[in-house]
Amino acid sequence: MKEWDNLFIFLPRAWPRRIRLALIAVLCLAAVTLLSLAPRLPLGASYHVFADRRTLLGLPNALDVLSNVPFFLVGVWGLVWLMSRRGRASFLDPRERVPYLVFFAGVMFTGMGSFWYHLAPSNRRLPWDLLPMTCSFVALVIATYMERINIRIGHFVLVPMLVLGAATVLYWYVTAAAGHGDYKYYLFLQFFSPVVLALLIGLFPPRYSGFGYLAIAFGLYIGAKIFESCDFAVYRHLGRTVSGHALKHLTAGVACYWILEMLRRRHPVLSEPTVGFPAAFCVHSNNSAVPEVAVTRRSD
Repeated sequence: MKEWDNLFIFLPRAWPRRIRLALIAVLCLAAVTLLSLAPRLPLGASYHVFADRRTLLGLPNALDVLSNVPFFLVGVWGLVWLMSRRGRASFLDPRERVPYLVFFAGVMFTGMGSFWYHLAPSNRRLPWDLLPMTCSFVALVIATYMERINIRIGHFVLVPMLVLGAATVLYWYVTAAAGHGDYKYYLFLQFFSPVVLALLIGLFPPRYSGFGYLAIAFGLYIGAKIFESCDFAVYRHLGRTVSGHALKHLTAGVACYWILEMLRRRHPVLSEPTVGFPAAFCVHSNNSAVPEVAVTRRSD
């Protein structure tokens, strides 16, 4: 899958680094400006109403609840692997491991929070579902930024960005409790994070192989959002056996697994230097070392 990244050769990676960074900054600033001007977006009256409300073995909304188990399992698996000797050794800079620890912790807690929410969907329980998801979105973007642009800055802004992400959920919760809930900031974070991720991947070359696994995960995420939006239609067309929302959980859980698979199988590759990265590193492929490759630090 190492040749997948060649799909981006038509993008302006040859532009000066500062121009590419400025392009991302301008797009983000424009998006945030438009968001601030957008009207309030409350949750729909039917937000907490899902297609499959069957009780099985005494468990209400059983399939929507149990379909969260893959999140928990993949999250735990990812954390255990990252804490293992092999997981620690798979990163050229130990700081790069931190956002992935946050990502898989978020996946694990998403499984738990969504399990709790779907037992009795309500505004009161929804933050337990949204908060860990938000942390995972933010962490994956920061991990990609650190890999492709600047390790020091990425490591420094991780916590502030996580706080900002959590604030989008808390803002909705507080405004909803006051009777004028505004969901737009959380929704923006959920849908704009993949856009930023795509820009980082398209404009800056990788220092690791394995882009194909990330592409699979991204495709599955799109599939999960389609299942989510077609909850009732899927439930109807599949003979009321399983709903779109339950399939959304399963598909998104598998997407998280492919991100873990990317980490487990990738290896360093020579590419454009990343600011804050050590001056030299050893390239590993299938756990075997090859000659050291020098990497020059950049000043910008």
